[in-house]
Amino acid sequence: MSGARRVRRLGRCVGACLFACAGTLPGHALADPNDYVLTLDITAGEREFDAKLGAATHTPAGSPAAQAAALAWGAGITDYWMTELYAQFANPVAGSGGGGFDAVSWENVLRFNEPGRWPLDLGATLELERPRFASEGWKYTLGPLLQADIDDIQVNANLLFTRTLGGAEAGPLLLGYQFQIKYRAAARFEYGLQGLGDMGPWKSFAHATAASQRLGPAIFGRYKLGPGRSLGYNAALLLGTTAHAPERTLRAQLDFEY
Repeated sequence: MSGARRVRRLGRCVGACLFACAGTLPGHALADPNDYVLTLDITAGEREFDAKLGAATHTPAGSPAAQAAALAWGAGITDYWMTELYAQFANPVAGSGGGGFDAVSWENVLRFNEPGRWPLDLGATLELERPRFASEGWKYTLGPLLQADIDDIQVNANLLFTRTLGGAEAGPLLLGYQFQIKYRAAARFEYGLQGLGDMGPWKSFAHATAASQRLGPAIFGRYKLGPGRSLGYNAALLLGTTAHAPERTLRAQLDFEY
């Protein structure tokens, strides 16, 4: 069996597993509307500033925010390690307090193999988040990242495990997922599909309707501004596919690389 056929079969299996899991696990809406899909595109010496924005409509009770934004600076330390520091800002859902500055986070993405050497690129992420209020404790997120390039198509599938330690919000280990399919039509305009899901405590298997799942079309692109500099964008309109997900979420990311 050729490498491309193996990747296609693996991709179908990953997608089926993700949707099967999403249909059986309980969940609580965890993600902010400006959350984005992690990829393994890392270049040593690359620096970037970026802004992540998002807004959700008909946000169900328990979601962290109806609007959110983040400002970040990141760097490719090596071809296998990307690190990023960002400040998160959020507006609360109706009936809750707070808003404004929400948290500071340190995110790391690791790639374990040379791009294209294997049919599937393997990586991982580790993120530490410190909320605005000390009483909320610390939050960490970690999990495997998968990426495959098949001709002009890039496929990403990620599993994310999140837990809050200490404070009033301490709780069990929670499971989420991300996936993305992107067709490289042209450097300045690419299109595809994105999906994000929160499935609650990873050991629980009940109440399928409690999961929060969002799915929808996405666009991507990058403009060259000169030697070593570029401006990139990606955006998606995600539609809630479960009762516990926002009805619609519009998210976008703009980054300047140098």
